[in-house]
Amino acid sequence: MTNISRYFLLLVLMLCTLTACKKDDEGKNVVSESVRISAFSLQADSTIIENLDKVFFTIDLDNGLIYNADSLPQNTIVSGLKFTITTDSASEVNITTIDTTYNYLKQKSLPNNLFAPAQIEVVSQSGKYRKVYQLKVNVHKLNPDQLYWGGVQYAKLPGEGTLTAQHTVKYQGLVYCFMTRNDQHLLAVASHPADEWQITELALSFTPNWQSLRAGDDVIAILDTDNNLHTTTDGINWESTGTNYAALIGCLGSEILTLTRDGDNYYHDKYPRPEGFTPQPISPKFPIEGFSDMVCYNSNWLSSPQGMIVGGRTTNGNLTGALWGYDGNSWALLNNQIPVREGATFFTFVTFFTDDYWVTTELPTWFVMGGLNDSGAMRDVWYSNNYGITWQKSERTLMIPGYINARGYASVVVCDEPANTTYASWQSVDMLPIPQGYRKLATYSSANEYLVPYIYMFGGSYSIGTIYDQVWRGTINRLRFEPIP
Repeated sequence: MTNISRYFLLLVLMLCTLTACKKDDEGKNVVSESVRISAFSLQADSTIIENLDKVFFTIDLDNGLIYNADSLPQNTIVSGLKFTITTDSASEVNITTIDTTYNYLKQKSLPNNLFAPAQIEVVSQSGKYRKVYQLKVNVHKLNPDQLYWGGVQYAKLPGEGTLTAQHTVKYQGLVYCFMTRNDQHLLAVASHPADEWQITELALSFTPNWQSLRAGDDVIAILDTDNNLHTTTDGINWESTGTNYAALIGCLGSEILTLTRDGDNYYHDKYPRPEGFTPQPISPKFPIEGFSDMVCYNSNWLSSPQGMIVGGRTTNGNLTGALWGYDGNSWALLNNQIPVREGATFFTFVTFFTDDYWVTTELPTWFVMGGLNDSGAMRDVWYSNNYGITWQKSERTLMIPGYINARGYASVVVCDEPANTTYASWQSVDMLPIPQGYRKLATYSSANEYLVPYIYMFGGSYSIGTIYDQVWRGTINRLRFEPIP
């Protein structure tokens, strides 16, 4: 064999050796030591609940936690849940639940009783390394979308003496509660209704019709019992405008919207009346009394704020349930789906919608609660989450509970407060604890604490001339859930 042939054979042997070593280096003989869980999901089972396989689970590798931040609906049956686990070539995946322990890789179809956190132990391919994960399938312990009034307490309105009239408004960030007790006219002011009230006895030169009171950005207006208009900027010092109106509808900014009467005819009017403005005749369907407080709203697609009222009585004395809107220039009938009533409580709040992928969206929502009709006090609730275009009668979760008496002419203000606050001086119907460990939408969060919008409902009447001396506090359960850290 020539030298060249020998060198060629030696080169071939070296290349073969290098190739074999490279295959080993690329993983042919390398054992994985990973104990990572790369994916976790529930298996679909429509007999338990729809879209189980779309529930998102967070995998916290550092702390060994697996959980669903968006909880499953209340009363979900978790004893038969099955799941899918993906690892990086683990040799064992040992599952320990309440009543069993097994190797998931050999029994993937086994149902799991997940009433309590389960333990998942992942063993590396070599068996040298192990990591334990805690699996928690969160299920709501109460209905997250229920408007809840119990536990969140009720109290008497501020002040002492027999209450004969009241009207409460939100004005410049504070709660202004105007009352008549034992023939004394009072103003109570607080940052929120469970705070300490600053009560002032009002020295009025007129007899107020508190039911007519309306608040704007920088003015509060009221009619006296002779229909003369009075205004104030602080709630204490009042001035007579020297004008007379049939009704106050509401305040849009600093503009006071009114009704003027000339004989049997009524006109839309304003105070102060703009230069060149001419009062316009009202529609026969427009209410002249008993309508709700005016709700104002604005949005990016509106050129100016809008105002709305609901219900009341028309010039022929008939009740209406219509929704009327004002765009800064004229009034229009927007909707007539709500049953007839006067003294409806009309306010804005939020509701929530959860889609098939378990994504929860907060929806701005308008509420109409209670009122009086010719048969007495009402307790139904109507809501719209498309800016009043359509209305729905609320399902059970948003109804006024039986322990709150039906009423009309109640006042509502919404105040943001720290979550789960209770007040020792208030009474409670019942107390449903809010569990920890639920995702909280970020809308009401801050750097130090998250705030919850509470609905405060003041007074209200079960018939004309009677009044409840009480304020109730309620909110939607979901808003009180504490966030997962």
